[in-house]
Amino acid sequence: MKPERDPFLPGSGLFAFSLVLAVVLALQPLYPSVGFAGMVLTEKTQVVGGPPMKGQSAAGQPSRESTTYLQGKKIRTETAGRIWVLDFEKGLLITINPKTKTYTEMSLKDLKQAQKQAMEWMRGLRKQMEEQMKTMPPEQRKAMQQKLDSLPADLFGEQKSAKLTVKPTGKKEDVNGFSCEVYDVYEDGTLTTRYWLAPSVSTQAFDTYQKELSEWLGGMGPLGANRLREWEFIRDKGFPIKVARVKPIAGKISFNREVLQVEEKSLSEDLFRPPKGYKRTQAPTIPKFGAKPGKMPPPKH
Repeated sequence: MKPERDPFLPGSGLFAFSLVLAVVLALQPLYPSVGFAGMVLTEKTQVVGGPPMKGQSAAGQPSRESTTYLQGKKIRTETAGRIWVLDFEKGLLITINPKTKTYTEMSLKDLKQAQKQAMEWMRGLRKQMEEQMKTMPPEQRKAMQQKLDSLPADLFGEQKSAKLTVKPTGKKEDVNGFSCEVYDVYEDGTLTTRYWLAPSVSTQAFDTYQKELSEWLGGMGPLGANRLREWEFIRDKGFPIKVARVKPIAGKISFNREVLQVEEKSLSEDLFRPPKGYKRTQAPTIPKFGAKPGKMPPPKH
């Protein structure tokens, strides 16, 4: 019996599922401000360590500009050739393809459940691999241990909450026309994120949206709500015009984000629905994971 593809290696379904979902979430604004009916943000983001975008090599991932519309519990993000809508009122992730005039809908509840099951499945697989290592020859055991050690710890589920500390750097910088104060965020003493915060931009009404996103991400392993905990510590200091993630998410993904423009305006509800005339197509199948991984093949001697 041939062993199945290693689920932890790039190219495998499980690895791709977690990583692609992480990238989609990374493209969403982490901390938008909504001190009015609606907000339109023009942003520039560079995601480092994720799967290459279409037409790009792994080594070259240029900055991507996006436009985000946020109102209440709904958010729409537009990038080149793709649109995502997170609708927390209906519990949907809507993906819109303007080129083919099609769209898909996925249940946020189902996505969360699948991710949690994946984390549990991977934790079980890790235990299984560790047990099997006890019967392996020394050379094979060493190779297996190196593979386990190379994996990010948070790939196997939500880790214990780190102690967060926010420290002002004392620096003030103008970023894209916004006067900002620079703050560093530390997790258990390790620098994770740097913020350029603009006190002149309101953040009062963001709490509703932040709560929805945090609750949805809760328990979703490396995609989980721990990275949103930073908001509690910076919410009174200003709106994030620039964010640089220093410590990678899921051991791989880091990003730099800049807000180029902010516009306050009331938004049409049509922005958060599939356009008229677009055809609904089948969404990608959400992986199903059993309570325990299948039996691994015996080691070769």
